[in-house]
Amino acid sequence: MIYEFDNGFREIAMDAIRTDRLTVGILNVEALKASYQTFGISEQDLNECILDSISFRSNVTVYEEYYFGTLGVIDVDDIYGPRDKIGFLIRRNLLLIIDIRDMDNSVSENFQYALQRLRPENPAPGKLIYGFLERLISSDNQKINKKGLVIEELEEEIHKGDIHREFIGDILAFKKEITLLRNSYEQLIDICEILEENENGLFSETETRCFRVLTTRIERLSNHCMILKENLVQVREAYSSSLDYSINAVMKLFTVVTTIFQPLTLITGWYGMNFTNMPELTWRYGYTAVIVLSLVVVISCWWLFKRKRLL
Repeated sequence: MIYEFDNGFREIAMDAIRTDRLTVGILNVEALKASYQTFGISEQDLNECILDSISFRSNVTVYEEYYFGTLGVIDVDDIYGPRDKIGFLIRRNLLLIIDIRDMDNSVSENFQYALQRLRPENPAPGKLIYGFLERLISSDNQKINKKGLVIEELEEEIHKGDIHREFIGDILAFKKEITLLRNSYEQLIDICEILEENENGLFSETETRCFRVLTTRIERLSNHCMILKENLVQVREAYSSSLDYSINAVMKLFTVVTTIFQPLTLITGWYGMNFTNMPELTWRYGYTAVIVLSLVVVISCWWLFKRKRLL
């Protein structure tokens, strides 16, 4: 779909494109193969779209007369799920969005959204790409906040002691997701900063200001991810502390039990010597006396540890 601005946008044919009027469009890879020379796209850029369909790194290349870049789109709710891949070409009075891989038809929807928001009195390619990119991240802040709530739930599980065997694995997997998401934002920031620099002079001051605003928004999302990553580190440390506390509690119990029964070991060892002149061996109440002595020792040790709050 190719649109030309003439007191409003209207769809035109490929061979009707004029360089003196703002033209925008969205094409798939097959359509781009058939018409890439019409838009002045090099074979290298075309091959990047074709070969880059399985790669999700975002980047932009600055040429003397145009920008060409690719953008991998990550769904915050499903980091490892299917990802969209788009390309974009920006010339003076021309913006072309290339649908390299669209899993949910969101690329076309975002393009139409940005097209409708473009002000008719001052249309420009920079404003349209700004609206397109802004649409891609419009709901990310809310989704990242939900991930923050998940981290809080993990902390509550630690405090309640509801820790399963895969807990540390879940934390590490969550941390990897946050890292991938932050890397995606950092790549998008690089693209916006390059467009803001306006090295080839294609954008007006208003357009570069839009890219500056977009860069600031994406930086906040990236910083939010960094905060979540730091919170996960704290959760992992709390988990380790909880394990240490549990181990110490078990060791303390074993130590107390050992300490209580150590005097009994001494008593049994003492009377197990069976010397001939030991009076308790022939005493009628010797066996009972040893039992009473053992009970007294156990009860005394238990009372002492209880008083010292070791039990």
